[in-house]
Amino acid sequence: MLEEELPVDNSSEENSFPPVLPRLPVLSSHQCAWRGISLEQFHQPPGETPEYSVDHYIITMNIGQSFQCEQAIEGHYEKELMFHGAIGVCPINSLRWHRWEREINLLLLNLDLELLTRNALELLESDRVELLSRFVIEDPLIQQIGLALKSELQSNKSGGQLYAETMANALAVHLLRNYSTQGHRSIPCKGGLSQHKLRLVIDYINDYLERDLSLDELAAIAQLSPYHFSRAFKQSTGISPHRYVIQQRIERAKQLLLQGKMSLADVAIACGFSHQSHLNRHFKRLTGVTPKTLLKS
Repeated sequence: MLEEELPVDNSSEENSFPPVLPRLPVLSSHQCAWRGISLEQFHQPPGETPEYSVDHYIITMNIGQSFQCEQAIEGHYEKELMFHGAIGVCPINSLRWHRWEREINLLLLNLDLELLTRNALELLESDRVELLSRFVIEDPLIQQIGLALKSELQSNKSGGQLYAETMANALAVHLLRNYSTQGHRSIPCKGGLSQHKLRLVIDYINDYLERDLSLDELAAIAQLSPYHFSRAFKQSTGISPHRYVIQQRIERAKQLLLQGKMSLADVAIACGFSHQSHLNRHFKRLTGVTPKTLLKS
């Protein structure tokens, strides 16, 4: 039996699945205001949709049991087994309908067209974005990104916006490389950040550690796109921007804990963690001990 979760009404949100299903999503990222991507999870009884179209690309993932699914896109009919983990790439502005004969559990990733266009300009040197329609495919990377975003949303960890934007850009690049009508024309990375730009970014991170930093604002400091910034930052530091921010938050937490002037809960908030348990989790993962153990030693 599927676990009971409260439905979420996203019908008025941009880049959400249209209201053609009988049940509302049981999980949604819209309240998190992620940039470039949104996630919705649906538990639906057997049924079918009316004909509909959407103005953005949707990636579907079956995270439940296998089921037979029928669809027609612009009159082209298909019927396939949606196995557990099956991925679908739904084309933009195409009239379609779906039918299924058992209860289903789907994860949907709604992609902002601007996210794909921005990455296409850098990867393909073109602002024309057209992804190929795929009904049922196996793609481990898309599956990993989808499940990682679902886990991030459910755990409400610190740095969620930065993490989601990083995953969104990775997904966009993967889709453009593998499912674009223009194919892959990779532009080589031209190296890491200059010492000046790296210092500006690091100083900005340290100044605003308590905030939910976004990939867009860090990239803007370096005057690069999020895609090139992520690659250049990792080339310069050896780690991703998200991981670097977490490490700096833990270092800040150590300093505040050893000063002994703040409670653990206050230290967590001051370092950008959403609550104390998130501080404890990351602290133990990176240092091998809990904050309380550090204080006792």
